[in-house]
Amino acid sequence: MQAKGKFIVLEGIDGSGKGTQIERLKVYLETVCGVRTILTREPSQGPLGTTIRQVLSGRINGVGDKCLALLFAADRLDHNNNLVIPALEQGNYVICDRYLWSSFAYQGMKNDESWIGEINQYAVKPDLTLFIKVSPETSLKRIAAGRFQTEIFENSETLRHVADNYQKLYKQWQKNGESVVEINGEKEPELVQKDIIAAFQLYFPE
Repeated sequence: MQAKGKFIVLEGIDGSGKGTQIERLKVYLETVCGVRTILTREPSQGPLGTTIRQVLSGRINGVGDKCLALLFAADRLDHNNNLVIPALEQGNYVICDRYLWSSFAYQGMKNDESWIGEINQYAVKPDLTLFIKVSPETSLKRIAAGRFQTEIFENSETLRHVADNYQKLYKQWQKNGESVVEINGEKEPELVQKDIIAAFQLYFPE
């Protein structure tokens, strides 16, 4: 019988370096651990995820806060059913750039936290969540250096609020005994990678 794969999520504010570290973790898992690894992200590449990205970039206007939160929750279930769950059942590892925490951190600014939890209650729970922590100042500096277009959440005040929300989420999940690790994302990428691999080895020893 095929062993079930592992679902690993990287969370953090924009500019935290998730994209770089996800690629590096995939290389490690495939070359060192010998497991097939699938990279994905939220919003997903599906039809709902495409709509969400158009809202975030400002190409679609007039979508209210609750509607956006519901779109994220619906996209997550679609993502689970069409990619995450089938991949895990085939024994693959799945690494996701953003997941549940992002809904609480971002949509939680304008919506009740318990309601966010309710509309996401059927989402698959990660086997490990890695929280890459950087300051809002570092985030803005990296965003400015990395691309020309910004999204609706990428400003100083919003990033500070979101960073605070992420820190609260980390403490809540840790207190509840969930598999979560905080990673210092201010370090050089090679050192961040080393910390992530150490966290992986701690939770999934060979």
